Amino acid sequence: MAGASGRRRRAFVTGASSGLGAGICLELARRGWDVIGVSRRGIVPQGEAPVPGRMEGRTLDVTDLASVEAMIAQLDGAGGIDLYVLNAGANIPAMVEDLPMADTRAIMETNFWGVVNVARTALPGLRARGGGTICVVGSLAGKITPPGEAIYGASKHALEGWCEGLLHEIGRFNIRVRLMAPEFIATQLVSRLPVPGETSAYGDLSARLVKTWHEHARKGMKPDVAARAMVNAMERRGGRWRVPVGMGAIWLPRLRFLLGDRLFLAITRRLFGM
Repeated sequence: MAGASGRRRRAFVTGASSGLGAGICLELARRGWDVIGVSRRGIVPQGEAPVPGRMEGRTLDVTDLASVEAMIAQLDGAGGIDLYVLNAGANIPAMVEDLPMADTRAIMETNFWGVVNVARTALPGLRARGGGTICVVGSLAGKITPPGEAIYGASKHALEGWCEGLLHEIGRFNIRVRLMAPEFIATQLVSRLPVPGETSAYGDLSARLVKTWHEHARKGMKPDVAARAMVNAMERRGGRWRVPVGMGAIWLPRLRFLLGDRLFLAITRRLFGM
């Protein structure tokens, strides 16, 4: 598989150690990409069978700009990256008042500023090599924010606006922007849902929401299925810059438009036991 200057295609995937990020690494490697998967743990998945592409795990915290700049400078000096997949994310479902400010800021630092750190640092190398792709993993929550997900939804809404502005600026350099907007994906994040404290004013509501989140996890899209759909869109030369992944991601925004906010929000609250 050839990339810039006839070399093998190279991808850089953040949040690569588990869940959707691991699925994207494997899917790219199956298609012949050489993949550098970064995460705080520095590991990449081990497939059940050999794949054409090579996978390498590296340790990186995307919120540490100096570390991001150092790693991308090293990669640019070694031939560069053709595809950046910015998937690293964090979420702690909780009521706004119950979520500590340190956690609130940490979610935004990872989900939004982590993307900005990597993409902004990658742009000079992509321009110098004549193009490439920046693929940002957003969420259906970038259009529709459920109860208990206010800060997570805010981070994904921010990505929607940032990506739209970016694509206007860098298209002239043959750099593509792709924003993946998947529906709920069953990942390990769900197993770490907090238990509301006894002093919370939202204790009864939080308990119902935790139950609903677990139900969604059981019914959520499998990471490997989502990864396959996303890589299809990443490799496609044409198509939309914003790619909904899963039937829910396609139809729920349309349903909201048809029903109007008053009815749609009332249905949402009912579905979440409110």
